[in-house]
Amino acid sequence: MNLIENVSRRSFLKGMVSTGALVLGACYYPEILRADGLPKDTLADRATLHPNMFVGIDTDGTVQIVAHRSEMGTAIRTSLPLVVADELDADWKRVKIDQAIGDPRYGDQNTDGSHSIRSFYDVMRQAGASARFMLIQAAAQQWNVRPADCVTEPHVVIHRPSGRRLAYGDLAARAAKLPVPKKNQLQFKSPDQWRYIGKGMPSYDLADLCTGKAIYGMDARVDGMVYASIEHPPVFGGKVKSYDDKEALKVSGVRQTIAIDPFKPPPAFQPLGGIAVIADNTWSAFQGRKKLKVV
Repeated sequence: MNLIENVSRRSFLKGMVSTGALVLGACYYPEILRADGLPKDTLADRATLHPNMFVGIDTDGTVQIVAHRSEMGTAIRTSLPLVVADELDADWKRVKIDQAIGDPRYGDQNTDGSHSIRSFYDVMRQAGASARFMLIQAAAQQWNVRPADCVTEPHVVIHRPSGRRLAYGDLAARAAKLPVPKKNQLQFKSPDQWRYIGKGMPSYDLADLCTGKAIYGMDARVDGMVYASIEHPPVFGGKVKSYDDKEALKVSGVRQTIAIDPFKPPPAFQPLGGIAVIADNTWSAFQGRKKLKVV
């Protein structure tokens, strides 16, 4: 039997953070930059240098940056990785964005309310700065020089006194053996050093969006997938007194109907109640819904 489970935003967040840890305008991200012991399910996770869950660097110099938020037309799938790339001092042309699935390790993944940058700007900066710190340390070790004498330019570490240069890819393996720095060890870029932040960069997916290659939520398909169309009460707060689904079940492709309980005041993010028609495709679900007799 296929069941519809309506999960509210509030109950979802409560499941991820303990009581009192979530307050208006801020979220708690427990150990968000730890990489050890995490499930290995992104390209960044499998990269040679993987100091945290948001960034990975391969030996060929490819930088994998995880986008843990969903693209909803605001270019957030580009904006957050850009913050990482800026602090990492990565060449944006050599960055690949790795879309994350839903996973509690990323903290709040609810992409609405226009708070992605506000909530994760500092986290993204720390992710990029941590990787840059380790690359500088690795280069200093290889040259046997002071890290303070080393700086970065896009995708390279430079020893200022001698002008020697090492590419990020060449340093990835050595850097991976170093401990991940603590936040108080990091030196963040000043605004005058930013290459991408606030510069009006185009969306990472722009070409695919313009040529019809981009994958949208409605394009998603999984094995055994079904579709639902819901007949809600016509008045807010209304309840289903009775319904007859005999004709709806006769529609080709309709599998079953399910009654959804009404909300308990206050409504907040609860489902509104009604009757859901479950079918093999949207057309069947719509036609079955038309056949419902609901009081």
